[in-house]
Amino acid sequence: MVKDAVGPLLSEFAGSADGQQAALYPFWALQRDKLWEVTDPADLSLTSQGRRPTLSALDETDPLAGLPEEDYDRLSGDFELAARAVGTLLVRFFNPTPPRLLEALELQELMAGEITAHLQPLPGEPYRHRGAIADVYGGNRVGGITPLADGLLSVYSDDKGPYDDKRIPGMDWIAYTGDGLSGDQTLSGGNRTMARHQEQRKALRYWHKPHGGHWTFETWAVIVQRRRRWGHGQDKQPRREFVWILAPVPSPAPDTWLDEVAEALNQDDGQLHDDSVDVIPMEVDLPAESLRTNARQKYKKLTAAARRTAANRTRSSKLSRVERYLRSPAAREAVILRSENRCENPSCMGHPLERTDADAPLLEVDHVNGLARTGQDIPEVMIALCPNCHALKTRGKERVALQKKLLVVARNRHQAFLQG
Repeated sequence: MVKDAVGPLLSEFAGSADGQQAALYPFWALQRDKLWEVTDPADLSLTSQGRRPTLSALDETDPLAGLPEEDYDRLSGDFELAARAVGTLLVRFFNPTPPRLLEALELQELMAGEITAHLQPLPGEPYRHRGAIADVYGGNRVGGITPLADGLLSVYSDDKGPYDDKRIPGMDWIAYTGDGLSGDQTLSGGNRTMARHQEQRKALRYWHKPHGGHWTFETWAVIVQRRRRWGHGQDKQPRREFVWILAPVPSPAPDTWLDEVAEALNQDDGQLHDDSVDVIPMEVDLPAESLRTNARQKYKKLTAAARRTAANRTRSSKLSRVERYLRSPAAREAVILRSENRCENPSCMGHPLERTDADAPLLEVDHVNGLARTGQDIPEVMIALCPNCHALKTRGKERVALQKKLLVVARNRHQAFLQG
């Protein structure tokens, strides 16, 4: 009987108190999903809710059951396909694989070697468009956070797409923007799926399409942190968006992950790290009637955020570097706010009030003496300059004297803006 074979497996590997009773649920669920055939199911007495047959009815009739004949023939005649199917099931539901599971299922020979080596697609596979991926491996042809037909999650990043996905400078980790084109993103849809993967520490497939290139399954990755920041939606309006920090891993098997990834996972508390609270762009939430007051309050918040980020600069963990990267706009936004949209060089001979096509101030924020010399991303050592003055500060013949002058200007304007 099926329950005699499956019951002990459920007790040992699924923790079922009564394995034989528990065997009823997968037995009937597989039949309902048409993955499993049962002889004369209409003749079986059902429970009061009508959702499944009673165990006594199955004991009495002991119906023949198993894979549909066509599926059985394919799997028994194609060991590569069978290994792929088993590998997928193990990664989805038994990852890491419990000791003795393959032995108990008599699958050691079929699954010899690395279990994940049997999975497809393989990292590096290129496809011209999303439709070509779906033609081979199934799944959604449009969504950015969606599984392939095997049920394993994929995320897609297009360099020409509407999302601001980036490799974090100086490391191979990825800042992947959440699901939702316009308006504040919510923890629903693809973002809810990502949160579950973060909680369960499940790996996902990361697909990338560079400018002018093809889609490529670039790497497996695991989510090590969830953050929120200010960004711009497809409608060009500012909005709060999730940022999922992805750490590349060689496979979905945790025993293959580097120590630095395991360390980051151990540091991750699963909570949202909300940078949108204090790293606020200049264009957000500044009513005209109280612009000056709000600008000063926002400057103080941005300065405080920049100081906290600068204080963490000596920490060497990868999550600390992630935080510095995502919070680095705080100092720049503060300086732009302090500049009141004009070049801060008091001797500017160019166009101090010039603006871009997008009606943004045509200013470049830079460290007066260079980040390498100051080691600080804080507003009092940074300045907003028009392109001409920035060139004079950086490459001009009198740049040393100008830098000394601008450092005094930056510090004085910083103090004046804080004090009001």
